[in-house]
Amino acid sequence: MRQEGGTRRGPGVARSSRLRGFAAVAILAVAWSVVLEAAPVVRVTGNARAGDTVAPAKVTAKEAAEEVTSIVGLGDSVPAGSACNCDTFVSLIRRALAARQGTAVAAHNLATGGLTTQGLLDQVDSGSATDAIGKADLVIITIGANDFDSTSLGEDDCGPGAGLACYKNDLARLRANVDGILGKVRALQTRPRSRIVVTGYWNVFLDGDSARAKGATYVSNSDALTRAVNRTLAQTAGAKGARYVDVYGPFKGDGSRDDTPLLAADGDHPNAAGHRVIADSILSALAADGRR
Repeated sequence: MRQEGGTRRGPGVARSSRLRGFAAVAILAVAWSVVLEAAPVVRVTGNARAGDTVAPAKVTAKEAAEEVTSIVGLGDSVPAGSACNCDTFVSLIRRALAARQGTAVAAHNLATGGLTTQGLLDQVDSGSATDAIGKADLVIITIGANDFDSTSLGEDDCGPGAGLACYKNDLARLRANVDGILGKVRALQTRPRSRIVVTGYWNVFLDGDSARAKGATYVSNSDALTRAVNRTLAQTAGAKGARYVDVYGPFKGDGSRDDTPLLAADGDHPNAAGHRVIADSILSALAADGRR
């Protein structure tokens, strides 16, 4: 994602500690830690009792085929974990799947702060990315925010009333580049039942308190652009057989919920709680699709 003025973000700053108004997030965090730390790492069969020695259960061919053994994270500063001294959602997903499956799961997070869709198109052609994607069962992609310049938000034709006319070319380029990225990733995948997940954004620019400090026009225009970006990502993912995962709703509901407690101090990137929400959204989508 981008900072104000169109400059790309570098390494992050300390995450926000504000959790007011989000009691549910605190509950989710506690529940998540219980799952990660207490979940068994082996399957057992029978009516095991305390003190019994139990053997690992046999895994059916169908279960083995559905297990995730390797994850690759691709994209910008969001999956890279910028502005958050915490486990990224890619890491959280790896740990959760390993606990659920009772198997080892590898993760290669190749996300880079400031990356654009064109940058990711170039990256997937590189040797290290090509090799990792080829071995992965699950590729998770968050990309697109850096394709847009926030300095244009105050212009008359950049708002929802003008149909975001000033971003028309950027949105078309986003669609074409994401289509190319997904095509390349799909061609590189060699594992049976390999999956691609594409996430959306809660905002492609600042959000929460930081956005409101810039005024109502900033909030309205950035929200309208974010919704347009998410529609483009969802449509392109669907056309390529990838799974689109919405994170706008989990962060903001219908758009009226204050997501400040899920954001780092920069008002832009997710904090630890935000990464848990993204991870939970992706895990829920995988479960709904019949994956662990």
